[in-house]
Amino acid sequence: MNYGRIVERCRMCDSPKLYCFLDLGFAPPSDAILTADELREPELLFPLKVMQCEECGLTQLSYSVNRLLLYGKKYKYEASITTTGKRHFHSMADSICERLKLAKGSLVVDVGSNVGVLLEGFQKNGMRVLGLEPAPDICKIANERKIDTLQEFMGFEVAKRVLRDYGKAKIVTGTNVFAHVDDKEEFMSALDVLLDDDGIFVIEAPYFLELIENLEYDTIYVEHLEYLSVKPLLRYFNEHAMDIFDVELHEIHGRSIRVFVCRKGKFPATGTVQAFLDRENQKGIYSRQVLDDFARRVKLHRDTLLGLLWDLKRRGNRIVGISAPAKGNTLLNYCRIGPELIDYLAEKSVIKRGHYSPGMHIPIVEEQRIYHDRPAFGIIFAWNFADEIMKNNDAYARSGGRFIIPIPEPIVVTNSSVDDVNVREVNPVHFDDRGSITDVLNETIEHVGLIETKKGSVRGNHYHKRSVQHSYLLSGLMEVIISAGTCPDARKILLKPGQLITIPPGRRHSFKAIEDSFMIDLITESRADDGYERDVVRVPFKEAE
Repeated sequence: MNYGRIVERCRMCDSPKLYCFLDLGFAPPSDAILTADELREPELLFPLKVMQCEECGLTQLSYSVNRLLLYGKKYKYEASITTTGKRHFHSMADSICERLKLAKGSLVVDVGSNVGVLLEGFQKNGMRVLGLEPAPDICKIANERKIDTLQEFMGFEVAKRVLRDYGKAKIVTGTNVFAHVDDKEEFMSALDVLLDDDGIFVIEAPYFLELIENLEYDTIYVEHLEYLSVKPLLRYFNEHAMDIFDVELHEIHGRSIRVFVCRKGKFPATGTVQAFLDRENQKGIYSRQVLDDFARRVKLHRDTLLGLLWDLKRRGNRIVGISAPAKGNTLLNYCRIGPELIDYLAEKSVIKRGHYSPGMHIPIVEEQRIYHDRPAFGIIFAWNFADEIMKNNDAYARSGGRFIIPIPEPIVVTNSSVDDVNVREVNPVHFDDRGSITDVLNETIEHVGLIETKKGSVRGNHYHKRSVQHSYLLSGLMEVIISAGTCPDARKILLKPGQLITIPPGRRHSFKAIEDSFMIDLITESRADDGYERDVVRVPFKEAE
């Protein structure tokens, strides 16, 4: 049987100069969930090593699994499961239609269209839509949802058939798909047939720079053949007489790039393309030093996560997984987290329930089970949808359950409580004729900062992965917004001069200056070099009512 191929030359530029920087061991296809009967049969594992082309910069796996093994009956991913995902893809459709002023009835083709969520958005804008989806069960669901979908991979012959039956496409989209394609030349030949002369090809995929910055290594699995950045894409499309004329950054999936591609000279390039290139170079994502450091951090993360879970388990706590996404299987298999640590994976998707996770064989059950069992901790493996998952399971948190968000650093979040955020008056402990002495804090501190904030300005809108933040207001008046988990439970605090607020890790916070203010920050982690960026996670923030 043809299981796949060893990648010895770059898929985009054909260079043999491939630098392997990360080895995650052997792993099964992350979407290949198992039945009970299949647990008694042999299971296929593939090398999960990541390389970067030192010629063009494309980051890719060292082994390409045969696509027929990946996108068959076992493929169970449904893009319609989360409200966040639906909202994102419908907004994407609205944005493209508005930006390009598409005429009603224009054809939009989505490659790897899944159950048709993105096409549904185009349909609502009056477009004709067609999906290409190779996975049979997923294709069936799409057609049941009234999204015209062919059970096909994108290819030259398929493109000719679409052209004959539907005509040229004004828009071709590939969300989380282009990086999965091994035979890029076949894909580009098909695109050339299918795309209208003034048509647009739109790619969306997790951004390799963010993967490196935020330690999103669970995004790496055998279905994801490549990890995209702008530099190699720009060169590749140029060699195929196409231009990247715009790039956008979106929050979905731990931050993704949306890349707009046209035939040569059809659309003027925006300044964002160069801005992305400059940022990639500035961050050094094509240097061995940065790549090797990333690999070191991955190993450290594995040790930290395992240490946390085993410590909780030794204390008699029950731990479950909340959600069973493909990315979770990278963590489970690389970290060797099995049923001895996690009782089950609670999952919203009906077609995944009653199965077992690939590799570690953890049972997948209905999401509601956590309300009956009330495990002490639930790991949110679909951390990119953590806000929605915590909001949907707020009753679990209110009954005492705690969430663990594993990426970028393992943190424990009590969704419905911010009671551990403390505000206290700092009063003098000694007076004499010389004046007074005030002990602001008696703790080990690695960073002290003096912060001036002008009236009306806002700081923060983030949480810290490791550090405790103590902020002492010297003068002025600050409105502090604190949230743990979901924003609707935010707490508003008025911080006055002489008060110290203590904010633990994992608590979102923002500071708004009601008056011109001076504040001292005392932080338990060093912010030297890139210490601050590694500790902070920026998040959208809604104020409390």
